[in-house]
Amino acid sequence: MLRTLGRTLGSEPLDRCSMRCFIVILTFLLTSCTEPTHEHVETPMVLESDTPLAGEYSIYQVESTWINQTGAEVTLEALAGRIQIVAMTYTSCEMSCPRIVAAMKDIERQAGGKVGLVLISIDPERDSPPTLAAYSEKMGLEESAWNLLTGAPDDILEIAALLGVGYQKMPDGEFAHSNIITILNEEGVIVHQQNGIAVDLTAESVRAVQELLENAK
Repeated sequence: MLRTLGRTLGSEPLDRCSMRCFIVILTFLLTSCTEPTHEHVETPMVLESDTPLAGEYSIYQVESTWINQTGAEVTLEALAGRIQIVAMTYTSCEMSCPRIVAAMKDIERQAGGKVGLVLISIDPERDSPPTLAAYSEKMGLEESAWNLLTGAPDDILEIAALLGVGYQKMPDGEFAHSNIITILNEEGVIVHQQNGIAVDLTAESVRAVQELLENAK
């Protein structure tokens, strides 16, 4: 839940309950306006437009609790104080997700390891903490820098809406999803989003991170 995100409908800020309802209603409206590609889909597309709801507000105001690859409970607020590179993926993805991780590792390398990195699973049924730990080892992700998170479906839906990430579970159990890498400043505000995994787009993300690091000096 949100303490208060401060976004408005009219002139009054949304409280935490209203914000959750707003996200759910917006999700329903977006999905109901598109033609379904399959007869039955268990998980709705979150945001077709890939437009983040967080805007200029910190996503660290989200009160949800997550579990990382070590089995420890993590709040998003605990990530504050460090630039974070965030993406929503899942461990059994064999197409774009490894390329997203590779792009994030490239950003990490060019930032001199001065950033934190977060992968939020969109597949909580299969991505248990041991599965996340095995994936972290397979991909060579340093535990001191990387948080691989799983959580409740509603919390995943909420953070996806805030980040503007769309995802949809397909009949074969795999997911169609946005390829978005988000850069958060030390306060958890979105300062840059990379929509795609092309090399030139990653270069833009690197420049955004380097600018943040330079301004922090």
